[in-house]
Amino acid sequence: MTTVMKDFADRKEHWTSDSTFLVFMSHGVRAGLCGTKSRSETTDILSLDTIYEKFNNKHCQALLRKPKVVIIQSCRGGNVGSVMVSDSAGPAMPTPGSAHTIPAGLEDDAICEVHLESDFGTLHSSTPDTVSWRSSVTGSIFIQRLIEQFRNHACDSNLQEIFRKVQYSFGKFPRQLPSQERTTMLRKFYLFPG
Repeated sequence: MTTVMKDFADRKEHWTSDSTFLVFMSHGVRAGLCGTKSRSETTDILSLDTIYEKFNNKHCQALLRKPKVVIIQSCRGGNVGSVMVSDSAGPAMPTPGSAHTIPAGLEDDAICEVHLESDFGTLHSSTPDTVSWRSSVTGSIFIQRLIEQFRNHACDSNLQEIFRKVQYSFGKFPRQLPSQERTTMLRKFYLFPG
């Protein structure tokens, strides 16, 4: 799987493209995605870190400053994903940390420093350690709802808004909740299908 990803990351078409979508649909475990030769939780597992490494700004410069959308449909463990709770008060909100400032006196040069993993938008079908549900007849609930939100909102919502709409659509289905992780988009990304 790593070789296939590297080959895709090296494609010349990325230099002229506006973005790329990476869609993974497989069985999965907490450590990553299961390959076709996977027989346990330790063999033929593609670490999620490998995806980001192969397509980051260091290893895939053709996609520098371009959106890289990662959609992952897989279980991430064996837990159900729901709990029973009472009406007790929730925890206090954390206080925001102090903002980092850029030192005075810095200026542009021919070589510029960029974020290693900028412009990723990632949506997992479930939270860590939980299963991802599918129907034996209609397939993945997550993929169905993702397609529905793209159909209905790609013309007027940016990618992260669409991802939130997918998450919201699971509000009445407590066994699964899609999660946005490692999302590092610095700008809004609109598909605008025309």
